[in-house]
Amino acid sequence: MVVKVIKFNIVFLSIFICNIQSLSQGFKAGLNVGFVASQVDGDRLDGYNKPAITAGIFSKYLISNKNSFYIAINYIQKGSRKLANPEIPDDRYYILRLNYIEIPIMAIIKIPLESKIKLPYFESGIVFGYLFKAREDVDGTGFIEPIPPFKKYDIPFRIGLNYIVNNHFELKAHYSYSLIPIRPHPGNKTWYFDRGQYNNYLIFSVFYTF
Repeated sequence: MVVKVIKFNIVFLSIFICNIQSLSQGFKAGLNVGFVASQVDGDRLDGYNKPAITAGIFSKYLISNKNSFYIAINYIQKGSRKLANPEIPDDRYYILRLNYIEIPIMAIIKIPLESKIKLPYFESGIVFGYLFKAREDVDGTGFIEPIPPFKKYDIPFRIGLNYIVNNHFELKAHYSYSLIPIRPHPGNKTWYFDRGQYNNYLIFSVFYTF
């Protein structure tokens, strides 16, 4: 049921964002592209070692010159990466690729500080993600279907900073973390608040407003 709802929202928001400027003067639309550095907490690997990209479309509504919010539809790849060191016997090799469609809903608030220089804005919000493809390579012999499988949905929270360059370009830096596990531990083992594996990732992106 959750997957069907997410699919419906993706289609609906795609149509909505592509036509939003004709609906209201307060809305503006644009494109975004960025770099992703990710890891998966719970896979016994450390570090944001999985590089990837994200890209999509967005629509933002200007509440005032200090506050606004936006909704986007993005393709994004997350995952985990560990290349074996040939000098270490039996060193672990692992690559995980998780391909998502994400719908972030973000509020933008101007930091209330007086300054002679332009300061970034603060952003915070929630993200709804749908996993449409997952592959992992556990030993360097090729990609296979993950076992156990990953959940088809991901709900991270997101915080970040937004620097407005001019009327068209904005630079954003975000941190995101899954609120619910994306996959259980082997045997469904849990430890207190550790209920499984979680996406943990950074995004550095450029937004262009038409």
